[in-house]
Amino acid sequence: MNTNSIARLDDLVPGYPVLTIKHPKCSAQIALHGAHVMSWRPEGNEEVLYLSPNAVYRSGKAVRGGIPLCWPWFNAHPSAPDLPSHGLVRNQFWRLESTDVTDAGVVAQLRCDNAQWSAAVTVFMGSALEVALQSTNRADHPFMVSGALHSYFSVGDVREITIKGLEDTEYLDTVGDPTVRHQNGAIHIECEVDRYYNSVGAVRLEDPLKERTILIEKKDSPSTVVWNPWIAKAAALSDLPNDDYLAFACIEAAITNDRAIALGKDETHCFSTRISIE
Repeated sequence: MNTNSIARLDDLVPGYPVLTIKHPKCSAQIALHGAHVMSWRPEGNEEVLYLSPNAVYRSGKAVRGGIPLCWPWFNAHPSAPDLPSHGLVRNQFWRLESTDVTDAGVVAQLRCDNAQWSAAVTVFMGSALEVALQSTNRADHPFMVSGALHSYFSVGDVREITIKGLEDTEYLDTVGDPTVRHQNGAIHIECEVDRYYNSVGAVRLEDPLKERTILIEKKDSPSTVVWNPWIAKAAALSDLPNDDYLAFACIEAAITNDRAIALGKDETHCFSTRISIE
């Protein structure tokens, strides 16, 4: 197997390197900026991840779509609102540590670190997509970790999909005044949705227009976030076409800020998601 023809690192635009995978099991792309999985298309299937046609590719700007990494906090910082939303690493360039090609797929390992902490991502791209984010505390004092694997899934029409696996689960509804609610039955998206579910189980996204079910599994993540900006918020996002809120649903393995994990010196924590087509 010719490794160089399967995994290539090239600039998408000047100064913006992207690892492109063309393997018998799948095609995929990972931007080194943010260790951001931009695309994954398993053999015989359509693209699974949504990527905005208006996405901006430059240092310091998160890509709209794919799987942004939110770390080491989720959403606004819990005590310092002047710090960037969704953490530090999604707007930094990561080091590509290794790329291993096997018959089953490609494993890429990336790292971003400083004297206080280290973040490492392992991405397996094959007939399934697996993303694991490991945190390590290098400081002498405790380091609080939360975050999310902010997965955007491409759908035929978000109004037609059904999300299963979160029935009979409590969630925090953050649209308007934050309110704790109970999920009755499957999820159907008919308005803006921004919910933090207390759930560790698998979720299925059933898409009748694309005639497929996406299975989203995870490990060591106490929360599942479901998000769609709907009409008004989509119109306010310059990197998203106004009507493209219909084209995706976000279902995210997360550690929300209220469930942040305290790491002592040299302690690590890893959480992950696995995505496949049923």
